[in-house]
Amino acid sequence: MTRKTLRFSLLALPVALAACGTPNISQYTISAPMPQARVPARVSSIEVRDVSIPRYAAADEIAVLEPDGAIRAIKDTSWADDPQRAVTMALARDLGAITGARVAAEPWPFGELPSAQLTVRVDHMLAGLDGNLRMTGQYIVAPVAVQMTDRSDRFDITIPVEEATPVAVARAQGKAVTQLAEIIARKIAR
Repeated sequence: MTRKTLRFSLLALPVALAACGTPNISQYTISAPMPQARVPARVSSIEVRDVSIPRYAAADEIAVLEPDGAIRAIKDTSWADDPQRAVTMALARDLGAITGARVAAEPWPFGELPSAQLTVRVDHMLAGLDGNLRMTGQYIVAPVAVQMTDRSDRFDITIPVEEATPVAVARAQGKAVTQLAEIIARKIAR
């Protein structure tokens, strides 16, 4: 065997092995249209901390609540991005679009400090038996570089899931994140 053949064989082996052992998995992104609401914020910039989500929602697989009460992954599907990162980035994008403020996920990438910092802790984020996705939790807006009192509240968001498919669950999650951004924007409105 020549050196060139050996090198090619060594490069091709992992690809061939991966192809044999990998099932055909469909990947989905959290998707929602850009928000239409516009609510001016009292702050000019907001840092969105990594959103805390439950373990089942942070898994690569898309989870749903089954009739027996168990949380199970939809077969042969996964999220195309890390779920925590995807929710954090979608929330930052939507909050920026709604408020007109400079909004970015942590770590804060700009030279001057943000006016405020947003922390979100999701308790529940799951499509259920009733045909709805429910997302509950708490958000906290804390001042960093402005005079403002802390703002905190709980949220309970329900979004209809059009059908029991991964794309419908992904779309509902995106809509839930957009609705959360609208709720937070109203809380920090001028």
